[in-house]
Amino acid sequence: MKLLIRHMRAQDLASVVAIEAASFSSPWTEEMLRDELAQHLGWTSVAVDSAGTVIGFLVGRCYPDAWHVLDVAVAPDRRRRCVGGALLSGFVEAAEKAGKAVILEVRTGNSEAAALYRSHGFATIGVRKQYYPDTGEDALVMARRPGEENVESGGPCWSRRSSSQMGAAGREARNPGRGPGRGRGLEGPLLAIESSCDDSAAAVLTPDGEVLSSVTHSQDAVHEKYGGVVPEVASRAHVERMTAVVSEAVFEAGCTIDEIGGVAATVGPGLIGALLVGVQTAKAIAWSRKLPFFPVNHLHGHLAAAWLANPEAATPMVTLVASGGHTLLIRVEDRETFRLLGQTLDDAAGEAFDKGARLLGLGYPGGRELDELAERGDPSAFSFPIGLKRSAKPDFSFSGVKTSLYYLLRDMAPSERTSRAADIAASYRKAIVEALVGKAVRTAERERVKTLAVAGGVAANSLLRKRLVEAGSRAGLTVVIPPIRFCTDNAAMIGAAALTGPRLEYPDYLPVDASASLALGQCMPLPV
Repeated sequence: MKLLIRHMRAQDLASVVAIEAASFSSPWTEEMLRDELAQHLGWTSVAVDSAGTVIGFLVGRCYPDAWHVLDVAVAPDRRRRCVGGALLSGFVEAAEKAGKAVILEVRTGNSEAAALYRSHGFATIGVRKQYYPDTGEDALVMARRPGEENVESGGPCWSRRSSSQMGAAGREARNPGRGPGRGRGLEGPLLAIESSCDDSAAAVLTPDGEVLSSVTHSQDAVHEKYGGVVPEVASRAHVERMTAVVSEAVFEAGCTIDEIGGVAATVGPGLIGALLVGVQTAKAIAWSRKLPFFPVNHLHGHLAAAWLANPEAATPMVTLVASGGHTLLIRVEDRETFRLLGQTLDDAAGEAFDKGARLLGLGYPGGRELDELAERGDPSAFSFPIGLKRSAKPDFSFSGVKTSLYYLLRDMAPSERTSRAADIAASYRKAIVEALVGKAVRTAERERVKTLAVAGGVAANSLLRKRLVEAGSRAGLTVVIPPIRFCTDNAAMIGAAALTGPRLEYPDYLPVDASASLALGQCMPLPV
């Protein structure tokens, strides 16, 4: 039988949905499969026979750290004809060329599928108890490393990893040194989970705070058509992806889930539905193995990104946390003690960037698009107001600059908006960055600290990173800026924060719940 393996197209969905329905008792819906076609990290392929009929398909995800087989099925009347093997081979060969590991789950009773995977170099690295809700059947977790037949054995993998075996996150944050804290006594690595907004993230750290893996799945492709994060959509996407993300993080760390010594999760602040997915996932893993649980405040996680970037950074320090939901200046006395100094009085800096990008008709996420456009423009072409510039208080305001942009664009002809878009973006970015840098440096000087740090998604802005170093250096400050992978929401920072935060023993954490609103320094909702 002649086979053609090609990318899945929208017109293939009817056939794919029919094969899916004939193969599984709890099949994916057409909407779920259509979403996979739009995923920029997605892999969707179909097997087509000589008559042009779709007879099988594979859905995968090509994450930066490892690739994951999510769904593979063959039409019932075309099975045992090497169709599934051909689909899998295409995915595995591409992963091999990219130097990426591949991970998947398979029912323990599906010996035929397990044998197929073993023939492609997969080995069993763990078992997920009662993984399949339709039958309660366990799942084998199988993985294939590039260029290897099996996962190495003989003692805990996480303790045998050399620096050359570690992923990029481990090399960037080796031995960050967590200082005095209450995360001691772990008998294995710490698994950390972050789901406060629209990024599903998991990371594994050693008890000493060394990052062994950090995996983040972005939902940008899901929310792009809405122009912003839709909370319910984000929550559903977390439910669909979190297991895969956790699996990849554990696999990339070179350990199994049974070697994990504790579990941490962001409990707030954030979108309540999104938070609940991460918290319940973390508690379920911890409870099933009677492990300790570490509740983490998302803001504490952003602060911890600074010592992931520079373990030797001196405290006390002033940290600017700037993201889509927060713009704060915080005095960090040590890794457990913080004091809020100032904050935005209206829009957050990230919100101002995103709304400005929307006014300019840019794509999503807007902050990144605006930053790239601004690089091609003249920042002195237009004058935008800098909120609270003359105020001595360490607070921010970004509603004025956003309104100014609105009126500028309203009074322009469409052709002028297009021709001068780069200059407008550069001038708008400059106003926001000057507000952030000016307040941050003056606050650090007033607090008489030697270190100024920045964290949060806006810390990825290229102009902010440059200007903060320049201004901080002139003021005699040591400026700490995390790698971009630790600026946006990630689980490595949550793990680092957990190792200096409260530790709850089994089963004391079972009543702990997520909270959309948590104050700085608060790790659990206050009792009502």
